[in-house]
Amino acid sequence: QLYPRRPERCYALSESVHIQEVSVYGTTACVTQTAWIRNGTIQENILFGQPMHPETYKTVLHACCLQKDLEMMEFGDQTEIGERGINLSGGQKQRIQLARAVYQDCDIYLLDDIFSAVDAHTGSTIFKECLKGLLKNKTVLLVTHQVDFLRNVDTVFVMKNGAIIQSGVYGDLLDSCSDFLALVAAHHSSMEAPGVQGHTVQNTEYSPATVNSKPIKENSNTTAIAPSNEAGSSKLIEEEEKASGQVSWHVYKLYITQAWGWWGVLLILAISVLTEGSRMASNYWLSYETSGGTIFDISMFLGVYASIVSASVVFQFISLLFIAFLGLKSAQAFFGKMFNSILRAPMSFFDTTPSGRILSRVSADQTKIDTALLFYMGIGVSMCISVVSSIAVTCQVAWPSAIAVLPLLLLNIWYRNRYIATSRGLTRLQGVTNAPVIDHLTETILGAPTIRCLGKEDGFYQTNLDRINSNLRMSFHNYAANEWFGFRLELIGTLVLSITAFLMISLPSNFIKKEFVGMSLSYGLSLNSLVYFAISISCMLENDMVSVERVNQYSALPSEAAWAVSDCLPSANWLQRGDIDIKDLEVRYRPNTPLILKGITMSIRSGEKIGVVGRTGSGKSTLVQALFRLVEPAKGQIVIDGVDICTLGLHDLRSRFGVIPQEPALFEGTVRSNIDPIGQYSEAEIWQALECCQLKDTVAAKPEKLDALVAGMGENWSVGQRQLLCFGRVILKRSQILFMDEATASVDSQTDAAIQRIIREEFRECTVISIAHRVPTVMDSDRVVVLDAGVSERV
Repeated sequence: QLYPRRPERCYALSESVHIQEVSVYGTTACVTQTAWIRNGTIQENILFGQPMHPETYKTVLHACCLQKDLEMMEFGDQTEIGERGINLSGGQKQRIQLARAVYQDCDIYLLDDIFSAVDAHTGSTIFKECLKGLLKNKTVLLVTHQVDFLRNVDTVFVMKNGAIIQSGVYGDLLDSCSDFLALVAAHHSSMEAPGVQGHTVQNTEYSPATVNSKPIKENSNTTAIAPSNEAGSSKLIEEEEKASGQVSWHVYKLYITQAWGWWGVLLILAISVLTEGSRMASNYWLSYETSGGTIFDISMFLGVYASIVSASVVFQFISLLFIAFLGLKSAQAFFGKMFNSILRAPMSFFDTTPSGRILSRVSADQTKIDTALLFYMGIGVSMCISVVSSIAVTCQVAWPSAIAVLPLLLLNIWYRNRYIATSRGLTRLQGVTNAPVIDHLTETILGAPTIRCLGKEDGFYQTNLDRINSNLRMSFHNYAANEWFGFRLELIGTLVLSITAFLMISLPSNFIKKEFVGMSLSYGLSLNSLVYFAISISCMLENDMVSVERVNQYSALPSEAAWAVSDCLPSANWLQRGDIDIKDLEVRYRPNTPLILKGITMSIRSGEKIGVVGRTGSGKSTLVQALFRLVEPAKGQIVIDGVDICTLGLHDLRSRFGVIPQEPALFEGTVRSNIDPIGQYSEAEIWQALECCQLKDTVAAKPEKLDALVAGMGENWSVGQRQLLCFGRVILKRSQILFMDEATASVDSQTDAAIQRIIREEFRECTVISIAHRVPTVMDSDRVVVLDAGVSERV
């Protein structure tokens, strides 16, 4: 059964859309249009919690055309897949999630445009071997834009404006349904290219003959497919970096000097000393005037005392103000450095780093720097000065108490060293265990339709609880250690204070003047609390300094090339022609990984339309990434309009290109902000661009017009509409060189034909490089480049 439009119809049956009534009898499996791949090995993604049955497993791989891909991968099906399948092509991701659904052996299959990311040969093989083979006795609901398979389905449902307008078999609908006839006619007309009748462009991803003739590597002693090395070395996502031992003094220095350097530190110390000095002066004045000597003037006494107290309050306020200001400046500086470092990091960093690790640092760790750390730093400085002054005053006015003060300090420091080693380690573990919680939650939300269809909610729920427990366990032990530490400090302080008080009362009056006994007891009482709080604050400060340590790790990431090169700026009229010369180009994604492009040489003249085809993993998308310098060439040269692009700044290079990516990139905002992100075009120009990309009527029908909402990643628009919005953005920009990476894979044949017409009319003077699976997409090209395993086979 086939629907030729929107993907939401499959989601309705998977309980993601509220509809009036749906009766489903049997288990269901869902394959979404946007592929959902988990971080893990290919085998883990296909099994999806089911036990391994080797024969069934190999049959599924064969039916989903995955054998050739696994044989090309160094570690076969033990290859680790990055977050969201970042290290796989679009076709590989789609076929892996199809294999996952087929392996579950369900009764009903909801397939949402599964052929959009694969070429015609692969699609035919999947339809024959999978849909008409393994799934021949299953109920299959297929939503697709491809009309090639309509003759071989039992029933076709034709939909328009959210309703089924007609249903029936292929032949009957051609005679009775004009909309269906127009859809089929558009497909047939798109297959006819003027001047190339009888010429076929081969996009050799797979052919049935190739699949059948290639023997399957089998090993009865293992379930892995063709790994060439031990599985342990295939790990893509490494363990998160975690420091050990004491927080380096370099980290402390980095934080306290981040805003105003050492001058800021000296200023805070000076104000804190003045604050504590004024507090001590008030106590000395009170003790002096009430020592029992001559009768003092009450008005003068109160005036001086009030002046000293007022000065203390003013100094305290100024101290807090400066600490808050310097803390805020430091937090902004740390966030700015980390943010810029992440934005400028090479693509290999995002291949190997889950987003949860980044989010953990920019949220939890940055929050500690923003709020808690600056107050701990200020209170810590104040407490240390207060402890020193209290010890000095106590020893001055009651020198025998020094005998008790020294053991008090030594015991507190000894307990602190025992406690901080444990607490610091637990704090680091808490930061490390926070990222997996975020990763799993994000992964679960993105894969909700698939998880619900396959009935795996309980497993994901339990995994989520386990990861939350792992994170909260660190917090629990940290709080327990804190209580253990606090109890012992309070106990030691109470004992020492009691001994000191008994000593002062027992000693003869000539040892300690009676007027200083009250003062020394007052300072003794406060000394106990001060030492406890000073030690506790120092521990909290070191624990929160772990956040500075973690943020600083992401503030010095390896960077891409320079954003702008001052001594190599392109001329104002550069890229007016669009000539591209590629000479012996070799590219690899990361050091010590195999080459993806292996010595490609080609020359593209100004205004040429170039089609790039090849099987999955042949390097088509990598070629575009190399032209944008998302990956740097390992060898060779790319010259555009006489300028070697490796000598240019990245902004000067990338801002001159137009691109429509394989996965449409939209941002939360409005239609206007997505079409014209920097607001440099008029409203009339935006409407003209929307008309060119076939979206004018859709946007005009919305009450908000150009201010219509676009959710994050364009979730409230269909995949095809997202792609068209990206197309409108490129039309508005009018770049001389345009790259299209499977730009029309998610639209129907009529829209595809319209887009090809727009390209011929709007970009007739521009150089266009188009990566495509559909034959009609490249039939209008001046030349077609066939890539195979990173090598240009023929042009």
